[in-house]
Amino acid sequence: MKTDVNRNFQKTPLLFVLLSALYNIGVCRAGMLPEHAFSDDARGTTSASFLKSPASARLSALGSGAAALKAPDSFFFNPGGAAYLPEGESALLLGYESLLEGAGRTAVAGLRGLERGALGLGALYRYETGLKKYDDRGNAAGGFEAYDAAFAASYGARFGWGDAGLALKYIRSRLYDRSADSVALDLGVVIKDRRRSNAEFAFFARNFGTPMKLGSEKAPLPLELGAGLSWPYTPRFTAFIDGRMPADHSPYLILAGEYSIPFAGSSGLFLRAGFNFKNQADLGLMAAFSSGFGVKLGDALFDYAFVPFGDIGVTHRFTLGWGFGASTGARGSGPGAPSVEPGARERGEKISVTVATFESGAGATEGQARQISDLLESELLKTGAFKLVERTKMDFILAEKKLVYSGLAEKERSVELARLVGAKAALFGSVSRNDKGYIISVKLVDTGTGELLVVDNRSEVEDYRFKQAARELASVLASR
Repeated sequence: MKTDVNRNFQKTPLLFVLLSALYNIGVCRAGMLPEHAFSDDARGTTSASFLKSPASARLSALGSGAAALKAPDSFFFNPGGAAYLPEGESALLLGYESLLEGAGRTAVAGLRGLERGALGLGALYRYETGLKKYDDRGNAAGGFEAYDAAFAASYGARFGWGDAGLALKYIRSRLYDRSADSVALDLGVVIKDRRRSNAEFAFFARNFGTPMKLGSEKAPLPLELGAGLSWPYTPRFTAFIDGRMPADHSPYLILAGEYSIPFAGSSGLFLRAGFNFKNQADLGLMAAFSSGFGVKLGDALFDYAFVPFGDIGVTHRFTLGWGFGASTGARGSGPGAPSVEPGARERGEKISVTVATFESGAGATEGQARQISDLLESELLKTGAFKLVERTKMDFILAEKKLVYSGLAEKERSVELARLVGAKAALFGSVSRNDKGYIISVKLVDTGTGELLVVDNRSEVEDYRFKQAARELASVLASR
């Protein structure tokens, strides 16, 4: 694992080398960085502050962190994280934030999965009302409004080593009768440790663009460099660690976590929390914490975040999302199918299960079929809901009883053997491939009745995501 991680890191510093080179040859002279950049001495020297925090309730609940997250929410944050969307699938996000002092922010983004990546379009709008205008004598002369807007287009590509993306943004700000424009670029990559770990590493650069000039005032954009780690500690809990280096602040860390509670099918509840060390330094300890939750019902989702700002107040952030064309699979049981050990899950008992070697369908190899069945065994154990009967024990009994069971179909024989060795359930599956990617299907069978308990499937573009599919399938099976 260490060797693989080192190789991943060797590929990604090119982004930072490029940015450092640009810095050294005159970025500061062009006004694209403030004086004393990347330190506390540069506080308050950048423009377009509405671009600093991610326009997503999910990311806000995670302390404005989770740079390595692969989700539609990454559109405004790390375009490499939005490249995961499989071909033919689409996602739509609508967001709203109640900010401070009569201000708010809305966001909309749509993504479409392509053959080798994903294309995205979106907009971000911040408004502020209740501003008062005064004449030269200090008398009230009416009110006015101010707004900031950004329009973005992104493209993320999938590679064997990970995902990479870029986003181009047009930015416009208006204050009373004055306005300013700018263009900026976001770059990001998400790299996965493919062999022994399901961890993912992210590197990104945001808001790299020309300074904004409002009247006689000129200020650079809030450029930020960063890196992040996503580590699925268990199938249900994922930890995030981010390191940030903003142009107008000293570097800081973000720690966050997300816990999932799956429901039927692809639905579930998500609990989130984060700790932002920048907010702690600027606003106090209580302002460092953020929290929230998400509810997913089929292809629809709702996310909420509670973000305090110390004595200044709190903000509430909401995001609605929909997925289209997703292959979420069907989960259920046959007519009248009994549960395995009724009441066993409620009593906290583990279900004994055996995982048969998966079948390799069209376009897939036997090695890939064995790989996914081995991964599922590992992920089922991690859920804590199952105890496994090893296939080596089944193979021995199969040799002993070969003549007796020669008249049975392969799956019937495996179910009977699973029952003989004490397994209450048997898991069968297959993997095949078409022009859109891999399709992994699983069936959980009650060995006592032969009835189907769970049927589900997952689609993945590349085989390096088999472990992700295995983790998701194990979570569904454990919630049965």
